[in-house]
Amino acid sequence: MQTTFSIPGMHCASCASLIKDVSSEFSEVTDTNVDLERKIVTLIHEDDFDIDQWKASIEELGSEYSVHSPSAS
Repeated sequence: MQTTFSIPGMHCASCASLIKDVSSEFSEVTDTNVDLERKIVTLIHEDDFDIDQWKASIEELGSEYSVHSPSAS
């Protein structure tokens, strides 16, 4: 399964690295793609992935990491 999020506060390679690091802590996530230019994160994950828990973990990084508009396919 693939889910895409908007994180408007992302602005640099360190942001992308932090998001990838947090995502790697979730065993259900098999790939994380961060598009800094578009401020989009796309996760490839198993069906039982807890999106709300991932979102909370990302938002705990700071107020600039507000996660918006999940889109699944």
